[in-house]
Amino acid sequence: MNEKEIQEMVQKNKLNFKIIIEDKSFRIDDIDVFQTDNPISEPTTRGGAYFAEMKELKVQATILDMNISKHLSKAMLGPNKDFLDIELRVETEEGKEICLITNLTNSMQNSSKVVLYLTLKDVITESQ
Repeated sequence: MNEKEIQEMVQKNKLNFKIIIEDKSFRIDDIDVFQTDNPISEPTTRGGAYFAEMKELKVQATILDMNISKHLSKAMLGPNKDFLDIELRVETEEGKEICLITNLTNSMQNSSKVVLYLTLKDVITESQ
């Protein structure tokens, strides 16, 4: 899938996504996919931990279930040496299962929601 197809698929199915983190599933209440420019002049390895492209697809996911917050520290680089792959899954009206493989790069939370910023690594589609 190219960037435009991914964005269209996410918009069409945005109310049905769930996030799987540490084998736990949480409903995604809002999701958006967008492209960002990294402040680098060529693709590079950052800190020996991950590879950064000049342009990356990012996912912003909002979760109202605050129970997800206790799983975030195990998913983020910093406290860990490696990113944990986080799956964002949806079953489309056409019967396709789509899985976005992501890495958590940032999170913000208040008393009512958690907003996750993730880098999109891969898209897997499966027909049912």
